[in-house]
Amino acid sequence: MSVDNDFSAVRTRLRNELAAYLARPHRTKKHQDRARSLVHALFQQSRKDKVDGWVLLEALPTDNGATTASQLKGALRDQLVKQQGNRCCYCRRWLVNTAYARPIEHILPRTSYPQFSLHFWNLAVACTDCNSVKSDAIWGRIDPRRLNYPLPNHINAWFHPRFHDYDQHIRYVRLESNETTVIVYQARTGQGKALCNSLLRHIAAKEMLIANNPTLSSFVASVNECGDRFDGAKAQKLREFQDELNASVARMIDG
Repeated sequence: MSVDNDFSAVRTRLRNELAAYLARPHRTKKHQDRARSLVHALFQQSRKDKVDGWVLLEALPTDNGATTASQLKGALRDQLVKQQGNRCCYCRRWLVNTAYARPIEHILPRTSYPQFSLHFWNLAVACTDCNSVKSDAIWGRIDPRRLNYPLPNHINAWFHPRFHDYDQHIRYVRLESNETTVIVYQARTGQGKALCNSLLRHIAAKEMLIANNPTLSSFVASVNECGDRFDGAKAQKLREFQDELNASVARMIDG
């Protein structure tokens, strides 16, 4: 397949994915028109004013009928998870069926690219580990002043989970026994190598460290189970604790 034909196929797929999302931007049918209008308005405001649309979304009043931030995020997450086959967009591990364990990932971080914070192409679903390790890291050289999202054929130096076919760029093996877990990621392209170096090697090392330490594994599982039990300040404190736990594990890995 030529480069032009490949780009055309990707563009068609992306348009179909957007159409599928816009056909059901809310889990309840009677609220879909309102949700569609609201999402469009927030996207236009974010792009025009270069403001973080995620902040605008989260500022919606909680008594705004059924079109609250939680409801809109839930429908978006449903569509993205379906597209990804219920696997993390980066490490391809199965996603746990709770909202906290399936954060919506901003591929170009909203701290540096607020105008893309609600762009459908810029959103995916990652596991908490990948989302935490990647954080606000900027991959590639995309001008932060641009208003149009880069096209798939403009991103060649790094892996974009919405644009690129994972299997073409990365192979992975995960072996588990009663006592041992082994994970290996192997790059097949330059884009795959960039993802392995910047993210996947850390994810594999962390998973093996925790999985092969029964005490640590049990503790981490207990903490993660609390993810959806708290709201507000308690949820923020839990996230801060988990971030510090992840940082501690990262320091152990880096030696």
